[in-house]
Amino acid sequence: MTTELLQQAAPSKRAAIEEPLRRTLLENDEVLVVATTYPPGASVPIHTHRFPNVSYVIDGGTIETRDADGTVEVYDIQPGETLWSAAAHAHSARNLGSSFVRIVEVELKRAKHGEEAPESHAIVLTTEDLDWKPDPLDPRRRSAMLVGNPTMCGPFTTRVAAPAGYIIGLHMHPDEDEQLTVLSGVIRWSTGEPGSGEPEYTLGAGGFALAPAGTPHRIAILDDAVIQLSGVGPRNYIYMNPAEDPRRKP
Repeated sequence: MTTELLQQAAPSKRAAIEEPLRRTLLENDEVLVVATTYPPGASVPIHTHRFPNVSYVIDGGTIETRDADGTVEVYDIQPGETLWSAAAHAHSARNLGSSFVRIVEVELKRAKHGEEAPESHAIVLTTEDLDWKPDPLDPRRRSAMLVGNPTMCGPFTTRVAAPAGYIIGLHMHPDEDEQLTVLSGVIRWSTGEPGSGEPEYTLGAGGFALAPAGTPHRIAILDDAVIQLSGVGPRNYIYMNPAEDPRRKP
């Protein structure tokens, strides 16, 4: 793919765009190629890439990234620069400059083929072993990792503790199933907003819900609760109402 083709694939700087614009240029079993335009001040909420990727800078500028743990980095990227990023590195990105930034990312789907599988071993935890911390996605709740990490490739199991009245707004995980088990307290799990006509379920300790990939679902905490979430990372979130995305809040 030539530089001329890459430039043609990205929209004009004169376009009136308020949010970053992403266009899939090519996808097959080997690669995913995406062109992204960042208008001045535009940002992308925290997210992960499922595969290692190479980025080519068409129009440079100043980009700020923020990791899931709050670490902030600022980069001055130049036209023609090529950047490498490992898979499953959770981060947000924001254009700090006054001009448009345009990049093309090539995700290498088979990059991990040929690597040795990590050695398996038994994991046994007591309640005293759990390391509860403010959740990096929303500090109003706490979380404890049991196995793996939702921001990394591979299976994970995590526990989330939240007070009565806390709500995880209607959202979905586009590529991953989510298994939820209520360990204590009471929650209301639904596939739509209250009063929308979509099914709503009240679940106490021992209750279970499965949200297949791409299924919108909402979780309301009715009584202080601990829930256990399992799936295969990296976990991506898409909120039906972006205003309910805690990653967008200061």
